Amino acid sequence: MTALPVAAAVVAAVTLIAACSSSNSSSSSSGTGTGTANSTASAASGTTTIGVDLTYNSTAFWAAYINYETQYAAQLHIKLLGPLLAAANASLQNQQIQDLVNEGAKAIIVNPETATSLGPAIAYASAHHVQLISVDTIVGVGKVYMVVRASNTIYGLDACAYISSKVKSGYVLDLEGDLTSSNGADRTNAFDQCMTANDPNVHILKDPTVWTEATAVTDAQNAVNAYGSDLKAIYAQWSSPDLGVLPLLASKHLTGKVLVVSDDGVPFEMCDISKGSLDASQSQPANLYAYWALKYALDAANGVTLKAGDPGGGAPALQMVTYAGDSNLGDPMVAPFVTKTGQTFNVTPVDGLPGTVTSTAVSDAQLWGNVYGSAHGGVCSAQNAS
Repeated sequence: MTALPVAAAVVAAVTLIAACSSSNSSSSSSGTGTGTANSTASAASGTTTIGVDLTYNSTAFWAAYINYETQYAAQLHIKLLGPLLAAANASLQNQQIQDLVNEGAKAIIVNPETATSLGPAIAYASAHHVQLISVDTIVGVGKVYMVVRASNTIYGLDACAYISSKVKSGYVLDLEGDLTSSNGADRTNAFDQCMTANDPNVHILKDPTVWTEATAVTDAQNAVNAYGSDLKAIYAQWSSPDLGVLPLLASKHLTGKVLVVSDDGVPFEMCDISKGSLDASQSQPANLYAYWALKYALDAANGVTLKAGDPGGGAPALQMVTYAGDSNLGDPMVAPFVTKTGQTFNVTPVDGLPGTVTSTAVSDAQLWGNVYGSAHGGVCSAQNAS
């Protein structure tokens, strides 16, 4: 993939959602292919019941996702069952999905606990002719209707591109997510491979956190204490650790001296990038995830058949995605990489990823974090500070 198609896909995606977020119309459904058009026409004649089961709602990203999902469900004539919250409990999530099937959900949107934790739920739903749409996580244990997810390998590459362009020695702390999840594994593997190829003189400190904020902040504290000025950068694979890491660096007078890159694109990250305390963030598209998961749920409920090569909602085309030897149809959305000003970074490419990374300026009003933040008191407001 070259830099130009990636940039074009990002522009298309953020332009689409900006229109969708600022209006009560459903004009953003245009240009999505025959299947989505059919489901929209069918849904317009009545209300379709769609179940939702999420692993978390405790982060700014998932709070925003739920907000968007509620908004778009009303536009699309969808009655939501849920969202139910599994609280990182795979057994509970499987049971909740069975309950949603029994309550009459025609399709179910799920953020899986891990890529391989949904086997019982998929089998039960399939036996009752109900299909699942997986959000933010690849599925490697059975068949789902669609995987709605950005490329997490590009997340790791983008973080590496930024850090390797500025750091040539010392230590870089990688606050890894859950390595049993496809997201944590993809971000970690791409970051490690890229840093090895582009920054061989930098020592990577690999700290698995299982997406636990307190663990991440403690790991950052330990790294600061152990390495001092030799710690040159921190890559936090999600946004929550910023709430502890940035004040920690400020207390040690290390703001601007230790680079910090994180993932999510929530409003407070847009604020921190603008202020200069955070260097970059991947803008994981909460809005696109919510909108297109609902659209694909309507397709599934209405028996629409989609295939690789059909137009995607967040990417130019649908593709097959594989994990643990299992393949499912996915919409591989391209997420903007956000820095204070737009920049271009060149790296030795790894794993088939592009060798050029072009970032988006944090001032871009179409970034979902800015759209959401502006609608909730501003990106730096107290209500967007967590």
